[in-house]
Amino acid sequence: MKRSLTEVLPLILAFVILGLASGVIVPPFENLDEIEHFGVIRYVAERGHLPVHGTPEAEMYHYRQEASQPPLYYLLSAGLVRLLGLQAGDMETYIRFNPRVACGPNAPSLYDNRAIFYHNPHQEHFPWRDTLLMLHVLRLGSTLLQALTVLGTWALARRMFPDHPSVAPLASAMVAFNPQFLFVASGVNNDNLVTPLATWGLYLLFRILQEGLSVRRTLVLGFLIGLAGLSKLSGWLLLPLSLPVILFAFYRSGQSTRLRTRAASLMGHWSLVIFIPLTLSGWWFWRNWRLYGDPTALAPMLELVGLRGSPIYPWNEAGLVFRSFWGQIPCSFYPTGFYIPYFLITTVGAFGLLWGWRRFPSVERWTAALLAAWFLLVLVGWVRWDMMTPAPGGRLLFPALPAVGILLSLGIHSLVIGTFGILPMIRSWVIRSFIVLLFILALWTVTVILPAFYAPPPRYADPDAVRPQHPVSARFGDVIRFLGYDLRARPEKNFLDVTLYWQAIAPMTSDYVMALQLVSPVPGDNTLRWTYDSWPGRGNYPTSAWQPGEVVRDRHRFYLPPADFPTQAWDLQVVLYDPKEGSLPVSMEGTVIGGRLILERLRLPGTTPVCPESDRLMAQVRLGESVALTYAGVMTDEIGTRVTLCWQSLAPLADDYHVFVHLYDASGTLLAAGDGPPMGGAFPTSLWQPGDVILDVHPLPLLVEGGRVAVGLYRLGDGVRLPVTIGGVPVPDAAIPIWPERPSDQGG
Repeated sequence: MKRSLTEVLPLILAFVILGLASGVIVPPFENLDEIEHFGVIRYVAERGHLPVHGTPEAEMYHYRQEASQPPLYYLLSAGLVRLLGLQAGDMETYIRFNPRVACGPNAPSLYDNRAIFYHNPHQEHFPWRDTLLMLHVLRLGSTLLQALTVLGTWALARRMFPDHPSVAPLASAMVAFNPQFLFVASGVNNDNLVTPLATWGLYLLFRILQEGLSVRRTLVLGFLIGLAGLSKLSGWLLLPLSLPVILFAFYRSGQSTRLRTRAASLMGHWSLVIFIPLTLSGWWFWRNWRLYGDPTALAPMLELVGLRGSPIYPWNEAGLVFRSFWGQIPCSFYPTGFYIPYFLITTVGAFGLLWGWRRFPSVERWTAALLAAWFLLVLVGWVRWDMMTPAPGGRLLFPALPAVGILLSLGIHSLVIGTFGILPMIRSWVIRSFIVLLFILALWTVTVILPAFYAPPPRYADPDAVRPQHPVSARFGDVIRFLGYDLRARPEKNFLDVTLYWQAIAPMTSDYVMALQLVSPVPGDNTLRWTYDSWPGRGNYPTSAWQPGEVVRDRHRFYLPPADFPTQAWDLQVVLYDPKEGSLPVSMEGTVIGGRLILERLRLPGTTPVCPESDRLMAQVRLGESVALTYAGVMTDEIGTRVTLCWQSLAPLADDYHVFVHLYDASGTLLAAGDGPPMGGAFPTSLWQPGDVILDVHPLPLLVEGGRVAVGLYRLGDGVRLPVTIGGVPVPDAAIPIWPERPSDQGG
């Protein structure tokens, strides 16, 4: 046993290191329900008793629904806090909510503004004091508790499948390097006590099956069930699993004593495994009954978290559960590609388990069935809870995580044995490759993905340390200098990668909101295609935390949501504003230019306009080699006269052209004009691409009998018109007649 521990100790060490790194990277109280669990511990440490729902202290300590959770985790943690003399008097410093947090799977970016709270890296860095010191000590304690889960998984797998030595280390890695397990283990959460207790309870149950019943084992089992139940209600699921296991172990013992004696002995073991947990927990049930009229205290918890408005079938949330079982932060899921390796690992393990089931010896099938029964019990418990209140979090299945890890590892082992049965060196290499893969994925999550969500942006003391792709010299008010930006756009994918370079000029007390916007380029038109409002640094570095003189490199990546606009140009602009006082004035070279700074004009694909068939031109009308006119209509109503044109781009144009719309009298004298850029300036011709269709409307001040209307394109800088041919015949003055005569198939 001691010698074989060497195979699991490196896994435990790697788990602890990754857990500690996650605990440092994830900002204070950004772990799952962490502020509530921390609030209960702080309350117990300071007040000396458990919190109660509906009291004035509830808001002060922020414990919300967790006040009625089973108390063991909080009592032990509060004892540690008092033993070490830790204080959290400055907790309110860290409880400022981020009003711009972008939660949910449909939030507008890859790693965008997921911080729920205000964070100032200058206050939160090591060495920690007061609240932060207490928080990180409790996070460390949680990580060490879950190290017992990894050890318990290894011990359980080794005992269950001694003939398959690769199952134990692979199952341990499956648990230790599950990114969601690492995330939970690095935070303050009562899951970190119930999971190791349930794991070792399962281990003891299997020992009872293997070695038979004894009063000592039953006593220890009763204590483990009681402690697990006092940690979280799901810990009580060990009890319905224990009763049939004890019955099965009892009849396997083959005792020859009289039936009455055997029945009394069985009842004695059952009584111990029921009586001991109830003795440990009875006071808590009685307290809940007196306070809430509910021994489990679920009623007041449900009042706070809310009941489901309508029933839902559990399989409708299977995808959410699977993803959150492997990886999720409180505010969002990870990018879709993150889950592909875990889907493959789960599929391979499940397939291998089914494929090899008939080849397993009967003892191994019974062993696997015990693990499956435990998983199903936990699953049924989650289904019941999820049907009462929305709770699709996969971490609620973590009491069964060791069972899942062992079953998947057994399936992978079965496939590897079946494929490389006579090649032990290759078998060993494949299993080790799985372990290394799980470790690399976990390392990538902790060192790359979590910092992408939570790390503050890079900061520099010297402005010369940055080289913006597009340098700009502008000021926002008297507090921030804008040094420039980088832009990588993939319009066909609706993808923007924008990096802004800010420099703090003076200390700031306001947390200015940065708005990146795509606004219509038409003068006077404030139509927004898209806006993203956030604190800088993807919500991780509010301006009140900026230090005078430092340069902030603020990168944002977006997939723009669909929008019902035609293909056209949009101005990418940036605004800084105080929600109460409005936007900061923007100045360049000492002159105020308004409240916004336009960075770039971008062409973004959209819908293709549909041109009416009624006035479609039958002749081929070409303007140079680049543009075709396919439709022209003149309409007069109570609003006035409008000329509607449909242009089609055939080849790129290097310059921006204006549309001329001229009304002439019978002698050729110009009477009125409705000139202007295409679409009023929304789609400059230099941004047209082959295949674009542009629906273009121009007003005419008047329309006279006997007059005629002609249109065309001219270069704004020098007035040179694009030459026109109709049916291959050049048109004088490059002016296309559209009213009352129109281009015909005969060219004229």
